[in-house]
Amino acid sequence: MFNLRKYRKFLTKNERNKVYLRKNTAAGKAIADSKFKTKRLLSKRGVSVPELLARFKNETDLNNFRWENLEGNFVVKPESGYGGEGILIIRKRGKWAGEWQKMNGDVVTTQDIKLHCQEILAGRYSLHAMPDTVLVEERIKIHPLFLSLTKSGTPDIRVIVYNKVPVMAMFRIPTEKSGGKANLHQGALGLGIDLATGITTFGVEGGDTTIYRIYDFNKKKNRKVNGIKIPFWREILETAIKCQEAIPSLGFMGVDVVLDKDKGPEVLEVNARPGLSIQLCNKAGLRARLEKVDEIEVRNVDHAITLAKYLFGEKFFEKIEEKEKRKLIESVETIRIKIPKGIKPDNFKILKKGKHRMVEVEAKIDTGALRSSIDEGLAKELGLSAEDRVLYYRHYRSALGKGHERPVIGLTFWLNGRKIATTVNVADRTGLKTRFLIGRLDLEGFLVNIKKEKK
Repeated sequence: MFNLRKYRKFLTKNERNKVYLRKNTAAGKAIADSKFKTKRLLSKRGVSVPELLARFKNETDLNNFRWENLEGNFVVKPESGYGGEGILIIRKRGKWAGEWQKMNGDVVTTQDIKLHCQEILAGRYSLHAMPDTVLVEERIKIHPLFLSLTKSGTPDIRVIVYNKVPVMAMFRIPTEKSGGKANLHQGALGLGIDLATGITTFGVEGGDTTIYRIYDFNKKKNRKVNGIKIPFWREILETAIKCQEAIPSLGFMGVDVVLDKDKGPEVLEVNARPGLSIQLCNKAGLRARLEKVDEIEVRNVDHAITLAKYLFGEKFFEKIEEKEKRKLIESVETIRIKIPKGIKPDNFKILKKGKHRMVEVEAKIDTGALRSSIDEGLAKELGLSAEDRVLYYRHYRSALGKGHERPVIGLTFWLNGRKIATTVNVADRTGLKTRFLIGRLDLEGFLVNIKKEKK
């Protein structure tokens, strides 16, 4: 059945252009549209980028360059290209002098490369159909984990950042069909990524066809598209956030990160007009996620990552360990809440599970409430409401019309054996039977037994 409510959460092209692209100034777009300006600015701000080997602004620069000095393993691209157009990837030297081997094994000559550079200079691949500049940069040495997934180019990770918060990410894998380029519209594979864990979830080919398996060249068989753990996940998120800090005039941006086996995460480019196919890879809407972080004041990189984890974590790691099952719960349940290190509440017995320290609390299951909430006194007693643990403040209006701000904190609890990492409101629940309330956002997969309400 068509779920209209679900699809309203998806961001359309018109909404992107009319609402969110207005967060990007002309100056910010000019930086993003120039891969050279982006590379220079990010490098100054301490963000790692592939090394620039040469830059040709005209035919004279091109003719004076000594291609024989290159050892292979380089990329030729237009400075103002878009959609992966005009990118030539060279893997190594050919058998004879003046020959080069592309990623798919095809051989090109130095003269072929120069002719390609002339087309770039003429503006054939330019975003604005104007004369362009040629960049020659080092090709990333693919991280060993990814070698088994492609023989046609370098995979990358696209992260959408809005208001300094990563809101969605996908793992893009080049194919022969895509010509070794990690662009979905050219035929690359796109795998959604759980922001909390860095684990892949769903997959599409070419931006629209759903896929469930991907070929593993090492094991010589297909493997599920879900469950692939992306290395250096936190570092990748940090890198994406730092890009927006370096270019604050781009409030809504896509960051393309590659993993070099020696250098770790490096930024290929930033995109001021990121495509929307990433929603299909994640089976989730960008619109709903953007609205959640629209007015939050993000304090620093750690705060941004915490927000991304608690607001947009897919809980997919649990689906890997066990299939999602509907579990019957009562209207009041005993839950276990994770508490910080060093906290020793007087009225609770501390339980331990691995590295986690927990306490048991009775919670009301309330499907009429959207979000979960915790009593402010309980939150303080458990060390959960310290100012550095508050993610942001949510504005509420009482029945009398008075406005007030409620702190929102990140919290992890276990309900009926299931681990739930979420955000909860801190509220005054004095006089109520339970000091914790679980709203329907945290009840996905559960069945509530309304016949046996505990007194």
